[in-house]
Amino acid sequence: FSKLHCHYHCKTVLLILTVGAVTALSAVSPSHNNVVILGGSGRIGTAIATHLIRRSSALPSSTGKIILVGRNAEQGQQSVQEVRDAASEFSSDGNSFEVEFQSISDVWDSKQLSPLFHDAAAVIHTAGPYHNRYPIPLRTAIESNVPVYLDVSDPLPYLDSSLELNEDAISSGTKALIAAGAFPGMSNLMAMEAAGSLPPGCQIIDSGFNYFTAGLGGSGDVNLYITNLGFGDDMPQYEKGRLNYFKALTGKLLGQVDFFTDAESIMAKRVGSQQVFSWPFPEAATVARELKITGRSHAAMGTAPEVWNVMLGLLVDLVPRPWWRNERFSQFMADFSQPLVKATDKWLQLSSPDGVGETHAMRIDVTAEDSNKDIFVSTIVQGHESFRQCVGQSAAEFCIDLLQEQSTDRSGGVSLVEQRYRDEDARKQMIEKMTSTPGTIDYSGAVVTRKAKGATVGPSKMEEVLVLRSMEM
Repeated sequence: FSKLHCHYHCKTVLLILTVGAVTALSAVSPSHNNVVILGGSGRIGTAIATHLIRRSSALPSSTGKIILVGRNAEQGQQSVQEVRDAASEFSSDGNSFEVEFQSISDVWDSKQLSPLFHDAAAVIHTAGPYHNRYPIPLRTAIESNVPVYLDVSDPLPYLDSSLELNEDAISSGTKALIAAGAFPGMSNLMAMEAAGSLPPGCQIIDSGFNYFTAGLGGSGDVNLYITNLGFGDDMPQYEKGRLNYFKALTGKLLGQVDFFTDAESIMAKRVGSQQVFSWPFPEAATVARELKITGRSHAAMGTAPEVWNVMLGLLVDLVPRPWWRNERFSQFMADFSQPLVKATDKWLQLSSPDGVGETHAMRIDVTAEDSNKDIFVSTIVQGHESFRQCVGQSAAEFCIDLLQEQSTDRSGGVSLVEQRYRDEDARKQMIEKMTSTPGTIDYSGAVVTRKAKGATVGPSKMEEVLVLRSMEM
């Protein structure tokens, strides 16, 4: 891979740590399935824990312990109660999970992680940010022979360092899935499905990832910090079939995106068209590479209210890139804007038809050409009431899938979502599970549009901006 940059006598135990984000799932003997989740007292960690309990019937054992691990004991106990309260809504005699909290000072310290990973069946890492980090949790999981590991990482250098541990993971029998949340993660899965729905024999030209999240989407304050750090990174995307890094593209407004394929659909009414800006999501590089595209890739996101997109665009233009890369500056900016963001999130909650105010949407487009030079565009749109819940549910479903596999056929290796789910049947099964989760608004499936031979395909307004921005770099 090129440089891209669960007291009980338990049968299943889930450990959740909370500082950034760490996840690993390991399947051992049927009488001892331990699951460790790093970042457990965070918003994503509790969403993962809740969905794992909801879906415990799919685990090798439906009895176990969930241990939320983090630095803040008070927050940890609040998170324990949150998961218990949520789980009480769907708990039955069929599953029995005790939830508790355990504190550590640093999820990036292998000496603190090793005792937690001992006898673990799985580890889930959600304790970001991952910027300027080495995948110590993954390495520790491998050294501890943990059967399953999963994280929601995104920086390309971090993913590259994780993939370099593939041979070690094979030797230890650790099956690791990285960048496995909503986006990246579920989005990569849908891109592979969009590509697989194109007519046979087509050459894939372009791939596009567009995302929308109302406010912070319930993901927590750390997401502000992570977003700010990203503004300092070069934008990785393919141009003419080759990976390029554009120094001044991240954060640039690209125009409006329709988060629907049918103007009469629920997505058209709930999300509609939203403005997006470039952000260095790794799938613009990793999925493009997997699909061997010959043209351009891009990844962008937008938020609500609209004024936030405009303000961010202005800030990115005004503030030098090195400042965004400075962790103290990005944290200062996150802290400074936090009161206004929280007020906005409250307004979104009150004005949202579902009363949640965390709406999330994805639109994935894959373009291809056949031997007659006809152009086909395969589009998939997905929406959910809550970005936070979508990330948690997606990570939990990936984890369950890995745990099921390791309980019957132990093997190892490190992979990205698009690599693991190349097989159509396996991919469709995962999509069915992920798009049937509570809170899902809609899933369009692949909508393939054919452009007549010789017809001009675009450029759309956003494509024009991408071309111009690329020329400016």
